[in-house]
Amino acid sequence: MELTILGSGTCVPTIERGPSGMILSVASHLLFWDGGGGSLRQMARLGIDFRQVDFICLSHFHPDHSSDLVPFLFATNYTTSLIRSQPLRIIGPTGLIDFYHQLKTIFGTWITPRTYPISFHEFADGHMNFPGFELRTLPMKHSAPSIGYRVSEGKKHIVYSGDTDYCHNIVTLGRQADLLILECSFPDDMKQEGHLTPRLAGRIAREAACKRLLLTHFYPVFEGYDIQKECQQEFSGEILLAFDGMKVII
Repeated sequence: MELTILGSGTCVPTIERGPSGMILSVASHLLFWDGGGGSLRQMARLGIDFRQVDFICLSHFHPDHSSDLVPFLFATNYTTSLIRSQPLRIIGPTGLIDFYHQLKTIFGTWITPRTYPISFHEFADGHMNFPGFELRTLPMKHSAPSIGYRVSEGKKHIVYSGDTDYCHNIVTLGRQADLLILECSFPDDMKQEGHLTPRLAGRIAREAACKRLLLTHFYPVFEGYDIQKECQQEFSGEILLAFDGMKVII
């Protein structure tokens, strides 16, 4: 498995960080996790062909995690060198289908696939097997509905929290993961409801006994803070700090 960070930031734009977005390559599939504004352009910049994405996996429906769904669907109808024919699966929390239909009331047939089938899968506590990998979801402690993801390929496991506060479900989902990806929005002395801090992320990693921890979703207020030092107060394992364009092999 290979993970590419498209955006390691939040709804607050900075020069260095775009909104949340990741691409996971697993078992000959491409999974597009979340996708705030600018994610498609990041794919082009990093040499990732958006037309090859098989799965779009949304953790929740806030704009900084989902706004590039519309450009993605729009663009797939207007490619000329490669007409998409392979199925697209869109996965998300409860309310996904209604979310899509509301988008269609605004954008109409511009985001209705013309050359390929599309399917929707709504999950809370869910599990599905796909060719070459398994997917597990659990609800997270954020604005409802929100879910985290665990993708398993053989004995390799990667977990993504989406946005969440500390909760038992993310510890369960992250148990002994090869890579645990946690949001880390604010410093410990600026804690906000529904989000993690470095120490809380470290606590989750320690309790889950993960092998590596990747922190992402940094608000600009982190400037001047030693994120790793704060996190190491709870977790003694390897800690990675996400940046746009980063690649991690699992």
